[in-house]
Amino acid sequence: MREKYLFGITIAVLIVGTGWYLFFQSKTPEGKPIEIGAIFALTGNAASYGEWAKNAIDLAIEDINTEGGVNGQPIAVRYEDNEGQAAKAVSAYQKLTAIDGVRYVMTFQSSIALAIAPLANADKILQMDVSATTPNYSTPDDFTFRTGIVANQLAVEAARYLEQSPGTGKVAILYINNDFGSGMRDIFRKSYSGEVVAEETFAQDSFDFRTPLAKVHAAKPDTVFLVSHLKEAGTLVKQASNLGITANFFSDVYAIEGPDFLAAAGDTANGVRYLAPRFDISDAKPEIATFVTKYREEYTEDPNAFAAQAYDGIIALLYAMEGCEYEDTECVRKNLYKLEFEGTSGRISFDINGDTQKPVQLKMVQNGLFVTEPQ
Repeated sequence: MREKYLFGITIAVLIVGTGWYLFFQSKTPEGKPIEIGAIFALTGNAASYGEWAKNAIDLAIEDINTEGGVNGQPIAVRYEDNEGQAAKAVSAYQKLTAIDGVRYVMTFQSSIALAIAPLANADKILQMDVSATTPNYSTPDDFTFRTGIVANQLAVEAARYLEQSPGTGKVAILYINNDFGSGMRDIFRKSYSGEVVAEETFAQDSFDFRTPLAKVHAAKPDTVFLVSHLKEAGTLVKQASNLGITANFFSDVYAIEGPDFLAAAGDTANGVRYLAPRFDISDAKPEIATFVTKYREEYTEDPNAFAAQAYDGIIALLYAMEGCEYEDTECVRKNLYKLEFEGTSGRISFDINGDTQKPVQLKMVQNGLFVTEPQ
């Protein structure tokens, strides 16, 4: 059997039904690197997400190239900054594919993933998203895949938790006005059987939430289910406190787990509960422990679930290139549907929609730390 070593550990990647471990054999014209495009927010309010994803991908590429690359050829990633805007992401995609000749792209965020997906499918470009939650990205038997959790699962789990929590009481929904926010709102609303007294939205990149917060305050909820990005969420929670809103905030990892949220929210962050894909930096599994150690050494901070999902996304792409010509994305697509391996963010395998399932955990902000609550 053939094995590939990454970060000094063995990652056994099994193509279901063959019993063979994969070995990098993707082929590009001799002397050229195997190129992958990455369309992330590297500046703007969503830049933290893009930075975490880029960090993880760079770690993976550095190690793979140190070991000789793919079939003796190095891997190169072309990063394009979309500033968190779908229109700029489309322009970046067109540059990568039409000018640079890239056949594989990675994306981050629901609105970005949805803007690129129809183009990628039309062009037979393999798209690997590492964070999108929107259910609208779930399309069967095509060229789009993701390693992040889907809103269908995350919002359903949030609804289940609030239904079972005795202190939930009346709920208000406060969500960001983009594909991520509306997708989470829709699934939560369909799944939650308790009393919802208000639904309010706010614009992405906004920093004045007094109008929607005043409407929420008037409804007198006991709990606010918040769907947001990090910077908006932190400012919103702070402004809610200033307006005298005493309702408990319940959210998800996309809104809470990052320094941008803590910096904006200050002391009002304490006590906020949220759901996150299960990623434990203290996990002793070699595929997690070695990744955490390497990430800490390189960036002097702990990795999070976003970084882990990005790492697994690039690894999945490279393993699926086994035996395929670089231009033959149909071959890689078929391999991805058969792929199964233990990744840093959990077990990676793709269903007919190119989606993965993630175990979740309940967490809270406590004294400026993101703490896992006992289940």
